[in-house]
Amino acid sequence: MTLPPPSRPRPPWQQPSYGPPAVPGPQMVSSAPVSGFAIASLVCSLVCLAPLGLVFGIIALVRTSRRGERGKGLAVAGVAVSGAVLVLAFLMLVGALRFSAWSSGSPAGPVRGDRGTSVFALETGDCFTPATVPTQDNQGSIRNGTAERLPCEEPHRGEIYGSFELTGQEAFPGPEEIMKTSRDRCGVLLPDYAVDLTAHGPLQTYFYYPDQAGWERGGRTVLCWAGAPRGDLDASIRKEESAFEPAQFAYVSAFRPLWEAQLRAPQREPEEDLAAASRWAGQMAAAYAEAARLLGDARGGLPGDVRGPAGEIVMVFEAAVPHWEQAARAADSDAFLAAIEQADRDNDLTVGLDAEIRKGVGLPVAESAAAGREEGV
Repeated sequence: MTLPPPSRPRPPWQQPSYGPPAVPGPQMVSSAPVSGFAIASLVCSLVCLAPLGLVFGIIALVRTSRRGERGKGLAVAGVAVSGAVLVLAFLMLVGALRFSAWSSGSPAGPVRGDRGTSVFALETGDCFTPATVPTQDNQGSIRNGTAERLPCEEPHRGEIYGSFELTGQEAFPGPEEIMKTSRDRCGVLLPDYAVDLTAHGPLQTYFYYPDQAGWERGGRTVLCWAGAPRGDLDASIRKEESAFEPAQFAYVSAFRPLWEAQLRAPQREPEEDLAAASRWAGQMAAAYAEAARLLGDARGGLPGDVRGPAGEIVMVFEAAVPHWEQAARAADSDAFLAAIEQADRDNDLTVGLDAEIRKGVGLPVAESAAAGREEGV
């Protein structure tokens, strides 16, 4: 689906100035009365009553010509300003009606780029910087849905890693239902696109999806993209199995169950929806158990000097399982959060161990992980 970008009128401070032209030299002072309609026209144009200002200005122009009243310059200014305000309002309305797209995401970095194409013209593998970067509070329609497509080797805000079509429903299912579907389906696409999700440090997933107006125009496409929680990426996150040696692939694949479970984390707090949080905790318990098993199997194929750190990560994962299971059975949100805190207490330890293993098998180490390793984390 390709939606046209909004019309982009110039902001008020870039609008041309209006008013009577300056007359050089001395000017004759007229004793004729000033037209009341001319004064009213200018005043109305300045207090956001543009329609009245336009009408009064036209009347004043007629009266000054016929009756010899002063104030023609005021009338011209009133008509000009009122007309400019009305044109600007019309352009803004047209822009709002021509494009509207929903997005959802988490805190993001600076906005950069304000040209290019509609975000829905982007394809899997495209690196880009959107004109409007989604934030946690951005739950409304995007008014500027353009994006600047960029080479992945240059700094860019995000990368499209997949898309899918919303099918099976004629009526608009509502934003909550679309967002739930988008989180689930986008989550499982990322590990196939970026086999090694930790190579670039923490990643945040986002997606674009049609709102009701877009749905009524036939929009059904959801675009899944990823970016850094803050700032830009400077390389593509795309990496397939063929790019790895067997020991490298076995190691990074061991973490896939955890990535997939984490990407399905509920958006609501446990105080708001304990049942959803409990289901996710059960998924996390199973993911930690499976990751421990896969990493234990991969450990034998690793170089001898990093088998010890790999074994330590296995023990951390196995120790986390009962705490996640306890969270899944929690009677209230306080008990849930307490169990989660226990489950995560050794996660910082695994960052340093993972950096050590990655260096040993020839995998890239994210700057944040390398810093933690040097500090003994």
